[in-house]
Formats: sequence, C-alpha cells, structure tokens
Amino acid sequence: MPDLVALRPGDPASVGAYTLSGRLGEGGQGTVYLATAANGAQVAVKLLRADLAGDHEASERFVREVAMARRVAPFCTAQVMETGLFGGLPYIVSEYIDGPTLDDVVRTDGPRSGTSLHRLAIGTVTALVAIHQAGIVHRDFKPSNVVLASDGPRVIDFGIARALDLTSSLTASAIGTPSFMAPEQLTEAAPGPQSDMFAWACTLLFAASGQPPFGQDSLPAVVNRIIHTDADVTPIQDPALRSLVTDCLAKDPGRRPTASEALMRLLGHGPGGAPPRLLDQPGGAAPSLLRQGTAVAASGPVPAMGSTPRAPGGSGPVPSTHLPYQQPPPPPYARPLYQQQLLLTQPPARTGGRRGIGWIVAIAVACTLALATVGGIVAVRLASLPGPIGASSPTPEDTNSTDASYTPTPTPTPTPTPDQSTRTIALPGTSVEIRENGSDPIKLASYSLNGGKGVYVRRAASDDFTLDNHYFEYALAADGTRALATDVDYSSDGYALVSIIDHRTGAKRTVKLSTKPVFPTTPRWSPDGKLGLVTLFKDTGFKGKGGESVEYGYGVIDVARGTGKVYQVKEKGAGEWRFFWDAGGQAVGTWVGGRMKFYDLDGNALRTLSGAGSPVWVEGDDLSPSGGLFLSHCTAAGGTLCARSTTGSGSTPVTIPFATNRLIGWWDDRHLAVWRVKGAGYEAVVIDLKGQVIRVLATAAKRAEFDKMGMRFSRGTP
Repeated sequence: MPDLVALRPGDPASVGAYTLSGRLGEGGQGTVYLATAANGAQVAVKLLRADLAGDHEASERFVREVAMARRVAPFCTAQVMETGLFGGLPYIVSEYIDGPTLDDVVRTDGPRSGTSLHRLAIGTVTALVAIHQAGIVHRDFKPSNVVLASDGPRVIDFGIARALDLTSSLTASAIGTPSFMAPEQLTEAAPGPQSDMFAWACTLLFAASGQPPFGQDSLPAVVNRIIHTDADVTPIQDPALRSLVTDCLAKDPGRRPTASEALMRLLGHGPGGAPPRLLDQPGGAAPSLLRQGTAVAASGPVPAMGSTPRAPGGSGPVPSTHLPYQQPPPPPYARPLYQQQLLLTQPPARTGGRRGIGWIVAIAVACTLALATVGGIVAVRLASLPGPIGASSPTPEDTNSTDASYTPTPTPTPTPTPDQSTRTIALPGTSVEIRENGSDPIKLASYSLNGGKGVYVRRAASDDFTLDNHYFEYALAADGTRALATDVDYSSDGYALVSIIDHRTGAKRTVKLSTKPVFPTTPRWSPDGKLGLVTLFKDTGFKGKGGESVEYGYGVIDVARGTGKVYQVKEKGAGEWRFFWDAGGQAVGTWVGGRMKFYDLDGNALRTLSGAGSPVWVEGDDLSPSGGLFLSHCTAAGGTLCARSTTGSGSTPVTIPFATNRLIGWWDDRHLAVWRVKGAGYEAVVIDLKGQVIRVLATAAKRAEFDKMGMRFSRGTP
C-alpha cells in the first residue's frame, strides 16, 4: 500500500463508482487519487483541474478524446478503464501500476545499460505500436510517462496531450516537454506517430546517459539544439540499438522508422515478415508481434528497480538525479555513498534491495502540462562512459576567464609509475582487482556492493577488506587513524547517527545529527581533519513504506567534541551533487542551477562561482591537493574535462582531452584517476592533464557487477 496523503477538505469521497482512499499526487493537470472499484480492485483516478476543463462543451470534448485511449491494446501500456464528468470536471480512471517512473529510477539509481536498457527499449516501443494502431499519437512520450512495473515497463498518459490541446484555452499548440519533443512538434500543431519515435529515442538516450540529449535549460536553447544539432548517441553501448536510436532522431520525420519497424529490429526480425508500415495502422498490428514484445520486456525483473537515498534503519538514493543542460544522476555505485537510503520505521531492520523515488507511483501521476523544464541535477552512470578521445578546444561558455596564459601551479610531484612494491589486490565478493604501489598518494579504503547492501572496510595497515554491516558509508581520514561513517540504524530516540571511528581498533563515538526523516550521506573530512561534512536528505515518505528523498542541506561535525549541527539549504537542487569542502575548510560548496555555490559553516550563502562548466561525478577529492583547481565538464554537453581555478577569475580552464563521467578524483596536482570502458568491463587509469594514460590502477571485468559498486579512496595510508 502506498504512503498516501489523506483526503483534504473539499476532496470528494468518491468519483463515479470509485471510492477514493487518498491522494497519490497533484500536478499541472490535476489531482490523482488512489481509489477502489466496486469489485475491490485498486485504480488510479485523475480529476482534471477546473481551469483546464473549460466550459461544459469543452469538458465533454475532452472526455470523448480521452475515451479513444480505451481502444489501445493492453500491451506494455497502463489501460484506460473509464472516462467521464464529475461535477463538470473530466476524470480518467486508469489501471493502477505499482512501480517507479523511469525518470525517478534514472535520477536516483543511475542510467540503464545492457539487458535492462534493451528490455526497456522493447517494452516502450511495443507500447507505441499498440498506441499508434489505435489511431492515437502520444505527443508527450518522456521518462516520467514510463512506469517500471514488476512485469516490465508500462507507458502511461497517452492521448491526454491531444485532448487538452483541443479543449483547453490555457495550453499552447505544442503540448509536451521541450527536452523530448521532435523538431516538427515545435513548429506544427498536429504531430504524428513519427514525433513519438523521436521522443522515444530521446527517452532511451536519457535512460542510457541520465540526461536529456538536447539539454533542459532555457526553452530557446533547447529548441535550437533540437532543430539544428545532433544528439550524442555514444552512451548507448549496443551498436544495433544505437543505430536504431540514431535513425529515430532524424530531423526529417519521413526518415524515421515506425514503431513496428523499430520493434521488429529490436526483436531481430528480418525484412521478410509482415509489412511493417501496416502494423502501425488502426487494426493492423499483429497481436503475435505485440505479445512477443511484451514477453521480452517482462523476461526478468527490471534491474536496479529504483533507489532512493537510504535512511538509517533500512535500505533503499540523489546525484539526482540535473543545471542549464543537466548532467545525469549519481549512479547506483555513487548512490550508496550519496543517496541510496530508504527510511524504515522500525530499526534496526536492514532489508536487501533499494527502492525508487516514488516507490509506489500511480500510472497517471507523472504527466505535467506546459513547456516546463525538468528539474534536478544528475550525474552520469558508468554504463555511459566513453573511452578516451582526442584533444578538443574548449567551447566558449559563461566563464570569468580572460587570461589565456594562466597555468596551474601545482605542488611538484613525480610522474606516477609502478615500482617494485606494486601488488594486485582482489576485492572480496567481486571480480575487481586493484593494482597498488606503496608510494601511491591515494588508496582504496572501502567499497560497497549491490547498491550499498554491505560496506567492505580495509583493515588498518593491511590489504584485507572485511564486511561491516553497521554502516552505509565509511570515509577514512588522511592520517589513516580515524574514519567517519553513516550508521545503518537510528538511535532509540529517532536520530540519524554519524560515527567517529578509531580505524585501528574499531572503537567509536556516535554523533546524534538529525532527527528522522532527515538523514546524512557521503561523509567528508575537512582539509585539516578537524571537521566532518555530510550531505543531508529528507525522506518524504518515512511514515509508510518509503517515499521520495529530497535535498535538505548539510551537516557539520566537530570531531574533537563529538557534536554536530544541521543546516537547511532551501535552494532547489542544493546538495543533489552533494556538498564538499573548499580549499581552506572554512566553507562548503555544491552545484546549484548550473553554478557552484559556497556556504559558510553557519549555513549562510557566501559566493557563487559562475563559469564553472557542468558537474561531473567525483568519488574522491573535488579539489586538487593544493586546493587551487576543481574538475568539471568543459561544456554543458559533457564529455571532455576541464580543470578550473577555484577563484573563478583571471584564468583559463585547462582542457583535459579525456572523456569520462566517473572520476576517482585527483591523484596529485598534475594527475587524475578516472574510469573508462575496457572490453566487457572497466578499468581505472591515472592520466596527466594532457589526457595521457600513465598507468592502470584497477580493473573491473564485469560491467553489471561494477555498476552496483561504490568506492572510497583515501589520501594517505589506510
């Protein structure tokens, strides 16, 4: 049973023959209720807003238009069961689906890859075949209109955009979400099935990379990209799927494959089958093809079905997850270190598996009207990591840089080369191997498996890792003697705990930091080792079975005193990329709205650093050891890295021609440690600021396994 919001004064007790139980959500189109039909089945009832309904005649036209959706065959779709008027307002009764939206899952658990992405592609395009054969164009196909149910993906809210367009005086002729609209949809009043295929391809790219392929900043900028630029399809690893998505992104609608053609390609059918173009016409789709698509899409549980930041007392993520042209959410591997927590009300119960933001989602909650951008900052999952690329010139952007002669002045360090002490460390429970030198400036201190179900901690002065179920995350100080960890359990009086641990003996002190449902993630040590920093999230569904975890602020821990303070930051998106220390340890920073913002240790905003590029997920140190540089993508489109001055002025960023979306962090002032695709898995390499690989640091043979891991490297001796 979902964590419902009680009915409010003025809400009806029933709509038609359906008894309302509570509110599932409220959005731009209206309110969605959980309801019970006369036969006891649960359904979702959407009651349209009065200002969208128009007069009585317009409302009746709306009902007639939406009623067409009942003709859609129930293949990978959420069935529309009934439409009608209640008190003059249109309502829609839909099949109730238990599952998170694709948007929520990607933003909280990271992008999809492998069989998960392939099943998603098959299921969603099967739904479009069924929709198009009923003579309907979805017109608002996007990640939030795809629900990941236990039996495969389901497409929702088809036909509503057209009905609103025909009946509401408050909507523009171009109904949809800009980042997922086809070029012709921006100029023509009546988009066709080909427009849905363009939006489908955009949705698949979002699922694979974690970001809309044409950005989501200002409407003019998004429209310009959609009309004039080609999307980057490299996040899709499978060549056949990448080719199909490329074809669907053709600017000319006539060059795009139909939904049935796309489905047959995905299912491996040759050109000798039923005439593909007839399959998308009303009454023409072959039921066997639709059944096959549905069966393949449901051939197994959708991998990593949603994750929310995990709260103490349970399991369950942010990076969340988003800037003018938003990068994708911190991946599942990052989430245990960042946002994979779901509150359970009875600690210390620890459950396996994670749940997605909006764990229980009604099928009709997701669709919003208008030309509004999708919010939230997200980081790219490892599945979308490209290999190294050649040098490229920085793209002009909003920077404060004017001095082209600027070069960083890092502390001199030798080029990292293997020495005689190089050894290979096999990580327990994984196929990952670390290749470590005794002189390495950073070393692996802890790692998590399966989205954070367990944390393996490196024993002091040892290469051995042991499983510790007491903590979600374990961050070792540079001196190697102390650690900060976020505890699995709440205190008996309802406080989330952060432990200060003697790394050599395991003795600990616990700090009561925040009261439930606010919980800490991603512990960080200040440069001087005197303070700890955590990013805070709030679980909005803590009274029930879990809900959406939203950014709350940050917490600062006085290590010597064993005390902590909580600071709420109300700017939307602040902390989604988690907070980090500035060079002097007297302020903390995070990405907000495409800029880097800093706050003092009392929660007050200090300064904003514009011209910072766009975020890239850094597992380790955000700033170089000297504190003078930080890393970001050079442009809003992602890809190439830039090292920028932390002062933000009087300097030109140093372009590092190496494309990656997952960084271990700074190796030293002249080198980085990054991950890249290698065969069927990944490898970590040390590179210089010219993008040249110096040595291999780690190998991960199994991509699916590694995608669920999180790693914490420590600067110093474990």
